[in-house]
Amino acid sequence: KPGDFVVKIKDLRGEGRFIYFRGFVTGITENVSPNWSTQNYIGRSEPVYMYERGERDISFNLRVYPNNGPEFETMYEKIEYLTSLAYPKYLPNGTGLNRMQPPFTELYMAHIGKPKQGQFGFIKSLSYTVPGESDWDALRTLPRLFDIAISYQILNKKPPQMGDQFYGRGR
Repeated sequence: KPGDFVVKIKDLRGEGRFIYFRGFVTGITENVSPNWSTQNYIGRSEPVYMYERGERDISFNLRVYPNNGPEFETMYEKIEYLTSLAYPKYLPNGTGLNRMQPPFTELYMAHIGKPKQGQFGFIKSLSYTVPGESDWDALRTLPRLFDIAISYQILNKKPPQMGDQFYGRGR
């Protein structure tokens, strides 16, 4: 619905499947890291700095909890699929060998990405925590509450530069 806060991730391998997570997002941290190298010259007391590149990543926590039985099953399907986004898809190359297709994705969340075009990149890391206050499904011995820590490496399809729009303003 309009106004709902949803984190969605599009798998760019093959069919372009989306996974949606409704939940509480906390601790959004974005890192923008320019990298510089130094060169020392004889007779100069300090190094000369040369810009090499910049990197950008985002980390956030997502708390998910099902409201009922069908949502419980769906939540586990989504968690399984999310974990698979850290691994490649293997494709035959015609010679009996396989090649890896990397798990590139698009992230749609808050100010990252736009409604029609998510932010290209890949999942750097996933951590699943079952908090102490979590309840469990006693019949299947499965937890119902998860805190998922996601770290996402942002990539750009064209080299970023001064004056670019980095955030989804003006939706």
